[in-house]
Amino acid sequence: MKAFLRVLTAAVLLSVVGLCSVAASQPEGADIELSTAIIDLGTLSQDDERQIVRLKYTNTGDLPLVVTEVRTSCSCTTVEYERGKVLPGEHRYITIMMNPAKAPVGQYLRVMQIFSTAKSGTKRVTIKAVIE
Repeated sequence: MKAFLRVLTAAVLLSVVGLCSVAASQPEGADIELSTAIIDLGTLSQDDERQIVRLKYTNTGDLPLVVTEVRTSCSCTTVEYERGKVLPGEHRYITIMMNPAKAPVGQYLRVMQIFSTAKSGTKRVTIKAVIE
């Protein structure tokens, strides 16, 4: 009987250790980290040239990341970004172009939304300026 209990205890322990190691090696998913959450363009005139900023993002997860859409909240701001998979540890850029001639005079505060396959969900970037 003691031998049976030892064998049973050993089998249970091996099963638990095996399950823990399998659970630890499961991928957690893609995630996205932005170089900044606020882009401050300072004071601009409506006569100024188009402002261009590159926003760096990195896949900090362990599965490929795909940016599916980037939305801006104003027609004076447009974006360009590379489509396709971003492997773990790799980075890409979103190019943001803001045309002061199309922006209203005064405080300019807009939010850009980045939709992706990241487990952390939608990311938001605030773009701010003062338009004279």
